[in-house]
Amino acid sequence: MTEEDLSGTLFDAAIIGGGINGVGIAQDLALRGLKVVLLEKDDFAGHTTGASTKLIHGGLRYLEYLEFGLVRESLREREILLKNAPHLVVPLQLDIPVYKTSKRNFLTVKAGMVLYDLLSWDKSLPNHHFIRNARKIARRELGITTRGLKAVTSYYDCQALLPERLCVEVARSAATAGALMLNGHKVTACNHDEPGVARLTVKNRQTGTTHPVKARIVVNAGGIFVDKILRMIDEKSPRKMGGTKGSHILLRKFDGGPKQALYIEAYQDGRPFFIIPWYDFYLVGTTDIYYDGDLDLVRASEEEIGYLLRELNHWLTKKSIGRDDIVYSYAGVRPLPWEPGKKESRVTRKHIIYDHQAHDGTENLISIIGGKLTTYRSLAGECGDLICQKLGYERESKTKDTPLPGAAGVTDMKSYREEQALLLAKRYGLRVKITAALLDLYGAGAADVLALTGERPQWKRLICDVPLTIGAQVVFAIRFEFARDLSDILIRRLGMTRSACLGLDCLRETAAIAGEILNWSGREREERIAAYETYVQTRFKPALFERCLAGREG
Repeated sequence: MTEEDLSGTLFDAAIIGGGINGVGIAQDLALRGLKVVLLEKDDFAGHTTGASTKLIHGGLRYLEYLEFGLVRESLREREILLKNAPHLVVPLQLDIPVYKTSKRNFLTVKAGMVLYDLLSWDKSLPNHHFIRNARKIARRELGITTRGLKAVTSYYDCQALLPERLCVEVARSAATAGALMLNGHKVTACNHDEPGVARLTVKNRQTGTTHPVKARIVVNAGGIFVDKILRMIDEKSPRKMGGTKGSHILLRKFDGGPKQALYIEAYQDGRPFFIIPWYDFYLVGTTDIYYDGDLDLVRASEEEIGYLLRELNHWLTKKSIGRDDIVYSYAGVRPLPWEPGKKESRVTRKHIIYDHQAHDGTENLISIIGGKLTTYRSLAGECGDLICQKLGYERESKTKDTPLPGAAGVTDMKSYREEQALLLAKRYGLRVKITAALLDLYGAGAADVLALTGERPQWKRLICDVPLTIGAQVVFAIRFEFARDLSDILIRRLGMTRSACLGLDCLRETAAIAGEILNWSGREREERIAAYETYVQTRFKPALFERCLAGREG
């Protein structure tokens, strides 16, 4: 099914929004055999999903607010993701230091960790353990002050190394099951004046063409844009979203820095503060402040960066961190429910599947409020059950036992990676480091990327050294991963957030390959290069921006 089929099809469900919840719902419904179209105005994972702290976690702090059901759901989903996406979701050991001055004392933290283990009774990860012996604590090489340190608790959660790739693979799974997945397509009108059918008008933002779409159910999974979408339908729609902004900074790893991820009680306000090793960097965050600014351009403020730097310099012992040490920053807005008067940290992280028929009589409209990266699959399953009930279908969710494309046919990702790295290197005449890097990013899909080099051997050539990237990956992103533009390719398909220059070093070579596949004129290619430079500078504020440009031009 293609864009041309939009006007001639009555879809069971039209989903607005291509973050992790939207693509998860599309996957769930398509696997049940429903006719599904997803419409995303920008790109998959282009907003909140791609701007997270990269954690797949049970939500240890939610225990303080007695949200035991949410913690259990999250821990169950964490285990399912380890099975269905082992190339993208990996175990992460975290240390929690407990000081004399900590608001949460030793007994409180101990009780929380025992309960956390009980709620994850079916996990494959180890239970927590406490360290109270000073000599053993020293061997942990925490990299932070030990003055007043009473104990350290060590436990496991998981890390989504590249959440945007997780989102893209879920979108691919949905498309394979029959869903029509359209990024770069903005819903400009939605009418509910025909009984049992919603009529949408959709604009292709690249070509400018518009299409009518009919669906029996509309799912508003717009995340932070839920209210904007609802007011397009009814300008008097009451507010439902009260998002808070979370900002992060990245530092290069340094001698004497933390060896494990740290979960610290921030000294300024007591909220969770993370220092997480991630590739060659430390990922530091996050903030939690109400946000009513421009949802299309969310970035870390100077005040938030100052907050994070103060925390770092309070805790770190081996290095004083200044603004010049920041490689880049980024921010996203959590799509939380509107709960006026509540402190940001107390707003529930539970998702709400809002059936408008039960509230305002609109029978074919559902809105998704809230939702976490970790629990996208269970949210999608609940939403799928509701839609099937409303449409009179008896079809169960299949996502629990559906591995993502990169995990298809793989039982042990570690041994698979080791074996395939050697086999693919030999078959395609590449260094093992390159094939291993492809396996890290694509899992079982690495062979499909390399198969493209049979069409053009020059696509085996490296276009980037950090991270190791070959030309075939650009082609794969366009042909099989819905990429339409340079930010789609570089940031959300190739994972150039792993590089200090954010893809600026390989921008022109990437644009040359993409331009050939997408038939860009020379002028259009230059315009897209300039647009990418602006995108990176405004959203990430990279410290090396001018240096990367100078080096590339030289």
